[in-house]
Amino acid sequence: MSKKSKEKEKDKNKERERDAKDKERRTSNGHLFTAIMTIPTIPCQQCNKPINTKDAFLCTNCNAQVHKGCRESLPVCAKVKMKVIHCLLYWFSYDCHKQYFCAFHIVYSRKRHHSYWFMWTAGTEMMDSQLMGEFEADAKELEADSWSFTVDKKLLKQLKKDVIKRQDVIYELIQTEMHHVRTLKIMADVYSKGLLREVQLEVQTVEKIFPMLDDVLDLHTQFFLQLLERKKESGSQEEGGFVIRKIGDVLVSQFSGSSAERMKKVYGKFCSRHNEAVNFYKELQTKDKRFQAFIKKMMSSSVVRRLSIPECILLVTQRITKYPVLLQRILQHTKENEEDHADVTQGLKLVKEVIAAVDNKVNEHEKKKRLKEVYSRTDSKSIMRMKSGQMFAREDLLRGQKLIHDGPLQLKNSAGRLKDVQALLLRDVIVFLQEKDQKYIFASLDQRSTVISLQKLILREVANEEKGLFLITAGIEKPEMVEVYTSSKEERNTWMQLIQEAMQSV
Repeated sequence: MSKKSKEKEKDKNKERERDAKDKERRTSNGHLFTAIMTIPTIPCQQCNKPINTKDAFLCTNCNAQVHKGCRESLPVCAKVKMKVIHCLLYWFSYDCHKQYFCAFHIVYSRKRHHSYWFMWTAGTEMMDSQLMGEFEADAKELEADSWSFTVDKKLLKQLKKDVIKRQDVIYELIQTEMHHVRTLKIMADVYSKGLLREVQLEVQTVEKIFPMLDDVLDLHTQFFLQLLERKKESGSQEEGGFVIRKIGDVLVSQFSGSSAERMKKVYGKFCSRHNEAVNFYKELQTKDKRFQAFIKKMMSSSVVRRLSIPECILLVTQRITKYPVLLQRILQHTKENEEDHADVTQGLKLVKEVIAAVDNKVNEHEKKKRLKEVYSRTDSKSIMRMKSGQMFAREDLLRGQKLIHDGPLQLKNSAGRLKDVQALLLRDVIVFLQEKDQKYIFASLDQRSTVISLQKLILREVANEEKGLFLITAGIEKPEMVEVYTSSKEERNTWMQLIQEAMQSV
């Protein structure tokens, strides 16, 4: 053999060795990788950093996209795990209610009797198909950006522009409701259950982060089911697509009666505790290392779609405010002579009433919280004699009272000087407090009472003073007058209106 032939043979052997090693690397952990061209903004499934187009690899088994350097550190391929699960299935079938089975947790789908999904021992990695459960098939049908992209072009040509626009908005309503249900399932099935199992938080603690979560999820699941039922009644892909002619009755059903009352109660509590839930989350994130580790792991999981707990909470509080916009747009593309016009109009009115009721509950909660804050800052020995002779103590701030309005005002004394005070308009009195040694005490004002009853109270504007008003205590031998100043004319008018409304309800 010539020298040249020997060198060629040597090169071939080296190439075979390289191919063998490359094949071994490509099939590590069960993955079968191949180099691909990808968009730089797509993140690596392992490290979450954007993948460079020259450094992108795709597993042809499970579609995982990773950097070249992340291939070996990627967890076992999903396809391989699925095979292992099917092997283990018979072994564990007698005790399938337990949470963990060695390395895997078997999850059985009621709708798809032939399919099994997996969960890591940590109990956090699940597939989106498992998360959506019975809605998996519907979720795939609602992936298109708009209804126009889902129907046959022949059907589209037969419809008028208004009908197409109306169907696009109805589709958006159904699609966004599905997204909302998915967010709620992430909160319930991934975050809430994960915090109970892995971080081992108490049920009451998790409920502080996710108040009324089960009720919110059930409420929107039922609404989504109603929307899907109407969609299925209105056509299918085999028929060229669906055209929903009537949606108003579904909306009226959702936003009236017992369903509306439930929405008011559930959203009233959830939205009222929004800030408290987020602050409690931040507190746990600062103090609890297990909580920190859990959140870090969750944010690298594809199933949560990079939605943090505060983002999830915000999305839930915002959802109810999206309905009027969607219903108004449906109404814009519904002719007045159409049967559905009256129902959509009624649905829009009803959902606004639900939102107003929720706002009132949130406002009441904030007022209660604010009054407790003032109470906690008030000196326990502080007391004031009212003009009637009745004593008003710190405890009376909470006893049978309700905060209607509060804010900084100024009182004018007999010498013409203005004193800064904190004013509280309660159910039947107006209270003026002043700060002393970082505590509140009842304000002093020339031997006059700074706790004023709303009964037989007279309000007057101060002449030539657009920011001033007089509070005159009538019905007694010697009427007493307090001169009050606000920061603007608008604020003066607001105080006068609220005081007059409170006086009427005493």
